[in-house]
Amino acid sequence: MSERSGFMEKYGALLGVITLLMVLLSFFTVVSRNLFNVVFIPVQELAVYCHATALMLGMVYAWHHDKHVRVDVFYQGYTDTTKNRVNFWGTMLLMLPMMGFIIWSCFEYVINAWLRLEGSGETGGLPLMFLFKSLLVLMPLTLIAYVLTQWLRSTPKANQSEGK
Repeated sequence: MSERSGFMEKYGALLGVITLLMVLLSFFTVVSRNLFNVVFIPVQELAVYCHATALMLGMVYAWHHDKHVRVDVFYQGYTDTTKNRVNFWGTMLLMLPMMGFIIWSCFEYVINAWLRLEGSGETGGLPLMFLFKSLLVLMPLTLIAYVLTQWLRSTPKANQSEGK
């Protein structure tokens, strides 16, 4: 296992812990509401935050394992060379511009949340909405960083320097 792959597996394990925490918090919320008629807003919000974190930051993990969503009506019949070309051009012409657009369109929204240290809109909610909104910028940044580092590592110049 390479160092890069080891990091991604640790990253995936962290996402698994976050997902497990989300399930446990959701279970606690359902039990407390239905058996005891008690609602804990911070616990509910934390479950939502865990869900969003696992989803948004899990995209790079899915990309790493080639398990991201792909419309493969034609793709499955392509040769490996053609698949590589489709992946490269799809990434360059579709994914990277879309991630750039997401950053551009959400950046001011996230900055404003940080400037106000925005909290929950719910009484008694968590004062962490600014962190929650940061996922809107973190998700595309992690995908762009991952794709660009993979691309740079796969270039012939990078492969030659590793051999030295």
